[in-house]
Amino acid sequence: MEYLNITFRLLMISQIIFLAILIATSHNPLRVKGVGILLILGTITYCGMPLVELYTPYYDQLKFFWLLASIVPSTLLLFVFFIFEESCDVPKWMMALVLLSVGSSVWYQIVGVGLPGSPIWLQLLKGVITAIAIVVIWRGRENDLIESRVKVRNICILVMAIEILAIIFVEVITKHNPPVLIDTITQLWLMVCAFLMNYFFVHFNPQGILLYRGQVNTPSEPESISDPLVVNLLERMSEERLYADHDLRVGSLANEIGVPEYKLRQKINQELGYRNFNQFVNHYRIEEASVKLREDRRLPVLSIALDVGFRSISSFNSAFQQHFGLSPTQYRAQETKE
Repeated sequence: MEYLNITFRLLMISQIIFLAILIATSHNPLRVKGVGILLILGTITYCGMPLVELYTPYYDQLKFFWLLASIVPSTLLLFVFFIFEESCDVPKWMMALVLLSVGSSVWYQIVGVGLPGSPIWLQLLKGVITAIAIVVIWRGRENDLIESRVKVRNICILVMAIEILAIIFVEVITKHNPPVLIDTITQLWLMVCAFLMNYFFVHFNPQGILLYRGQVNTPSEPESISDPLVVNLLERMSEERLYADHDLRVGSLANEIGVPEYKLRQKINQELGYRNFNQFVNHYRIEEASVKLREDRRLPVLSIALDVGFRSISSFNSAFQQHFGLSPTQYRAQETKE
């Protein structure tokens, strides 16, 4: 059983090293590659340090590497946020959780407890952080228009999150000292997950691109589009104000246009250049809102936001600020002054 445990750990490490090489040599932004490599190093540390402790005389000199393993949930959360939210602006509450987890892990490493041995509240905090990462992965799944990234989202990254949850569960239940049988089964599960993750990652996204740097295009005029499906889409979006529906989704729009959902995703992404369905819809909403802000200065901003299809004033303000670099109120004041 002990030899099986060692074998599964080494196979797991080999799979993770392969993924590290793929991400390091990809054309992703530096923040994605940096956090991704840190996440992978933490996973390698988690699998490899028990072997260092048992079979080498260098454990005391290297045990500070447990810190990399202890911050894996935090690096996972940042990793998936950078990829799927396409933003560097991590929410303050999320960053506070990350800093609390990392800071506590560093403290317990300094005082000589570290991993294994972290208190249960810290393990539960890491479980919460991992659960938030899963939510980030799944909540934007419906609006993602990049096919390769959707498949990575659905399979590879989700498997990674489930791995970490399984690790935390085993650690809490066994108090960081699992029996050999349970530990061997855990390592087998991690090895299988790593293999599947690499297989699907390479199969669906051989270039390893998780975040595209190109700018989002604006909708082209129907006259400049030759594809009849795209012409019909743009005309109906403008003339029928389909974007004003608060509940508009890719699936419902595909039904309205009368095309398969996968084809609509492909057209909006490849023909119009949008990576996210909300970006596509919000373009129309913001354009109409800007006209109303200029032409009817007495109309409340909230009324305009709801009328063009936004669910709340906060989402409207955020999208408007991103588009114009000004809040709706600032935009109206500027237009009035001019």
